[in-house]
Amino acid sequence: MVEKIDAAAHRHVGAAFEAVDGEAIRVHRERCAKVRNRNVECLKCAAACTSGCIALVDGELVLDAAQCVGCGTCATVCPTCALEALNPSDAELKTACLSAVRDGEAVIACSQMEAALGDRLAAGACASVVCAGRVDESLLAALAAEGVSRATVLCGRCDRCAQRHGLEVAELVAETARVLLGAWGSSMDIVVTDEVPEGVLAGGVSAEVARAACDDFFAEERACEPVRAEEGSAELADAADSGEPSAVSCDAARAAAPGASAPSASVSLSSPEAEAADVTAGPGMRFYWNSGHSRKVAAHSLHVMRDGTLPHFVPDRRERLLDALAALGEPAASSVECRLAGAVVIDATRCDSCRMCATFCPTGAIRKFDDADGAIGVEHAPSDCVKCRSCQDVCRNDAITVIDTVPTRWLLGGETHRYTMTPRAVALTDNPHQILDTFRQTFNGDIFER
Repeated sequence: MVEKIDAAAHRHVGAAFEAVDGEAIRVHRERCAKVRNRNVECLKCAAACTSGCIALVDGELVLDAAQCVGCGTCATVCPTCALEALNPSDAELKTACLSAVRDGEAVIACSQMEAALGDRLAAGACASVVCAGRVDESLLAALAAEGVSRATVLCGRCDRCAQRHGLEVAELVAETARVLLGAWGSSMDIVVTDEVPEGVLAGGVSAEVARAACDDFFAEERACEPVRAEEGSAELADAADSGEPSAVSCDAARAAAPGASAPSASVSLSSPEAEAADVTAGPGMRFYWNSGHSRKVAAHSLHVMRDGTLPHFVPDRRERLLDALAALGEPAASSVECRLAGAVVIDATRCDSCRMCATFCPTGAIRKFDDADGAIGVEHAPSDCVKCRSCQDVCRNDAITVIDTVPTRWLLGGETHRYTMTPRAVALTDNPHQILDTFRQTFNGDIFER
């Protein structure tokens, strides 16, 4: 099953992602920065996907759930943990790593390297992942906090593997972890390599024998097997098995959702035909016809909270990372610069007090305040900033900058920055519809009169 969606069409992005939801990847669409606001540029998952399950092609987000290998690389790069890896879960992987520690070294091996070595690997000597891109910084920080002196991410010959993009993510994670751990004074060595450590080899197996086995195995191109989820109908299953890209069939969708009316032609989810249908296609993809209107409403829509913001969620990985750093003690460096640390700076000369930054912030790193004395504004907690840049992308006045170098005390000290704003007056003398027009501008046209 293949979905092609305009990358700006956030209503469809969220629903299409749920086709990927399964035993290997859990999708939390309400956390996705792109789903929360279409102006957010984040498509890190598409850039990192190792299998072609998620891809950006000519401005269209293409999702083919049948291609997912369950590697979890998309979850590694997702700043808000809208994609959660389950194959294995974070807790299972940490347990496996600690169980495999030998002489202070934890080795995490990709599935292709394990296949290449076979019984030449000592039993229980490695933690297993589908792809090296599955390893994230919170895991490495947790290992350092547990006293591990060396973490080795053992890759296959990535230039001979279809999941070669995973190496780039593994190296990015390793470098980020080195920066963070170094800032907290940890000396844990982190290595991403295709050289097999002798400590994980079975008795009597030399490094030369292991190297020769890898040479033989990777003499041909290798690829991880897709994780095949059961589809809602035989037609969808046949389409997935064929491996041929095709649009979602509304007939197949009708079979998955009895009683739904849908045109017989194959259409993509964001097409006008699909807009006019009650289409259910794929695991977790549920659309309901909003009777009397010209568009569908997706199941599990985001609900605005009392303060006018969308729900916030601080990723568990973020909390585990900060907990591990805290366990290492006081930071040795005054500041840190990496992909996981950012802080928001608001230019008061440009800000018009709309507070859309707080409305769409996925983690609540930016929150509204409305004091009893009439003061309004936002508070920013750098420790909760996952650097998704949603605030920067949705600000219509370019008043927000996300800085890359962050003082270490901001990450663990619970520090907040308070920005007091001036409420804007709305004049209605010349245009009785000005309030409505203002809302239309703010929400990109998604406001209707009754």
